[in-house]
Amino acid sequence: MTLDPFRPAMDCAEIGRSAEALLDGEFDDRERAEAEAHLSACDRCRGAVEKLARTRTAVREKLRAAMGPSSPHGRAPAALRARIAEALDRDRLPWWRRALAPLPLAAAAACAAGAMLVLWTHGKADSLAEETAAWHSRDLPLDVTTASLGPDSVARWFRGKVDFNTRPPEFRRAGVKLLGGRVSSIRDRPCAYMRYELPPSADGAQKPHGPLGLFILDDPQHRFGEAGREVRVGPETVRLLNARGYNVAVWRKNEIVYSLVSDMDEPSLERLVEAALSAQR
Repeated sequence: MTLDPFRPAMDCAEIGRSAEALLDGEFDDRERAEAEAHLSACDRCRGAVEKLARTRTAVREKLRAAMGPSSPHGRAPAALRARIAEALDRDRLPWWRRALAPLPLAAAAACAAGAMLVLWTHGKADSLAEETAAWHSRDLPLDVTTASLGPDSVARWFRGKVDFNTRPPEFRRAGVKLLGGRVSSIRDRPCAYMRYELPPSADGAQKPHGPLGLFILDDPQHRFGEAGREVRVGPETVRLLNARGYNVAVWRKNEIVYSLVSDMDEPSLERLVEAALSAQR
C-alpha cells in the first residue's frame, strides 16, 4: 500500500500506545502500513514491539502448560467428568425417554444462564459503543486539523474520502471546540472520526478531561445503534450506554449513524447531545 505523503506519520509515542492493537490485528491496512514503515526505520520501537510479542507468546505458552490436559488444573474434577459422561449417554437415549427423564434444577438454571448470556452478548455486539470507544482510546494522530484548515473546512475535507455526507452536529453553543478529523473504519466500513475538546470550567470546578470523539458512518442495513437507554430529543432517538469506561451516545439520521464517545458523566453528555440536535433541526 502506498503511503500518503501528506498524512502525518506514526511516531514513537503512537506506536507505544497502540502496540497491543497492532499485535492483535486491530489496525486496518493503511494503519498497519504506517506502523510497519515506522518500525522499519526505528530500531527502538521495533525492539519494543518484538519484546512485547515474545512476552505475549511466552504467557500463552505458560497458560497452555498450566491448563493443558496433562496438568491437574487442566483436568475437570472427576464428579464433573462423570456428569458430562452421563449427559452424553443420556443424549443417546430415544427421544421419548429423554422427554420423560427429569431435568435437574441445577442443569435448568445453567441452561437459562447460558441463554441469557448469549442474548446479552448478541445485543452488545449490535452496538457501536465497544468499537468506537476502543478506537477513540487509541488517540491516533489526526489526518487534518482545524489549525491547518479552519473549523468550517474539516467536514468538507472528508468529501471524496468517504462515500457519504459527513454533516456533524454543531457543538459551538456548548463551547466544545473542534480539533480535527481522521478517516477510520468500523467493521470494514469507512468512517469519519472528528475529535473535539471540552471547554474549561468557568468556576474552576473539577470537570471530565480528555477529548470527545465523534464517529460518523453509513449504515443502510441498520446493524448499529440498537442498544442502550433510550432518550427522546424531539423526533430523534438517542441511546446512551457505557463502554470501556467511556459514556457513549448513539443516534441516527436515516442511514447515517453517529456515535459520540466521552468521559463526561452521562447527564452532561445527554445535555450536550440534546443541545446539538436541537440546534441542528
